Amino acid sequence: MKKRKAVVLYGSLTGNTEMVGKAMAEVLEEYGFETRCEKLAAGKDWSQTPVHFKDYDIVVLGSLIVAGLPYKEVYQLLGLQGNRTINGVTMTPGAAPPNPDDHPLDRLNRNSGIPGIVAPSVATGSPGAKGDNLPTIYGVVYATYGGSGVGPPECYGSLEVMEELLRVNGVRTVGKFACPGKEMRHEAVDGIAKALNINIADSMAMIQRYTLDPDAEEFQKMSPEDIATIKKYLGIEDDYSMLEGNDPLGIGKPGSTFWHYDSGKRPSQRDLTKAKIFMAEIIEDYFLTTTGDPRPPYAMYTCIS
Repeated sequence: MKKRKAVVLYGSLTGNTEMVGKAMAEVLEEYGFETRCEKLAAGKDWSQTPVHFKDYDIVVLGSLIVAGLPYKEVYQLLGLQGNRTINGVTMTPGAAPPNPDDHPLDRLNRNSGIPGIVAPSVATGSPGAKGDNLPTIYGVVYATYGGSGVGPPECYGSLEVMEELLRVNGVRTVGKFACPGKEMRHEAVDGIAKALNINIADSMAMIQRYTLDPDAEEFQKMSPEDIATIKKYLGIEDDYSMLEGNDPLGIGKPGSTFWHYDSGKRPSQRDLTKAKIFMAEIIEDYFLTTTGDPRPPYAMYTCIS
């Protein structure tokens, strides 16, 4: 029996998305998939460790949400933008000469996305469509989000964007998952971004790095004034509770100030359990067949917490 393979790719700033991705990877491994887990980080040299989607049976793509969209490292790396440079690092190699032994996807496009990830021509139709003689690569997209204002609708658009990123790279999405991540105080994130003249995503990342290691080299190089600014706004974060002491149902549980309950401690163990069940059901329904051949990609599994 051929050993199945899976790759889990995710963009993560504060560790929320990473937690969910690793939970899904754990399930894939339990079901016998040889699983690779990779963080989509700025400056990573993918030419040293390329990702070839055609080598995998399941591709999982995850991201946090920043201003209503997936994290920039996710869509910049996987989008059909040709050769590009991110933070001074060229992410795609130059075109190689044709090779008659290449996989069909390799011949269609050599210069898109992460080195090794290739995009089918528009003329090939949807992955997995009738008449498409290429093996189907099954995809799962997931997101962690705040949802403090409107709740679950915040993640819908980002999941659609990630589904499209997989589609143009030859992957047929069969599952979408989302759960809340730790909600940071907007006063803290926005305040640091404005004071240090950086964007929201970088401000979130800086808060996380400083919380984990305030003595790191990057902070030792910052001016005392900038460090004081970070500490000032982190005080807002530390002093704020996302739960009220009101016990609205009379059951000993406080009410939540935001749409999702206890946003400051998500994803919770319950969220991770949901992610594991979600992935297990996709594997069981699509891959545990009488012949061992996966079923055609008809059903879409969706779990939005």
